[in-house]
Amino acid sequence: MAVRIGIRVTGHLIDFCSVDALDVPEGASIADAIDLLGIPIEQVGLVSIDGQAVSRAKRSDTRLSEGNEMVVMAPLTGG
Repeated sequence: MAVRIGIRVTGHLIDFCSVDALDVPEGASIADAIDLLGIPIEQVGLVSIDGQAVSRAKRSDTRLSEGNEMVVMAPLTGG
């Protein structure tokens, strides 16, 4: 069974993904969803689920649920 999550990407990641929702297998992790979106993991900066930032270390262990809103942001750069 699949669950549907909302998706928003920012910055240059829009080049990889232009969807606003994604169906993922039940039990899928944040890392699984990023992979399904086709975004190279090294291009990902901050990820949040329902407004809460999720550390890089927890992305493989954090499971997604129906209706979650995932925001994937490019790394911040500056000078």
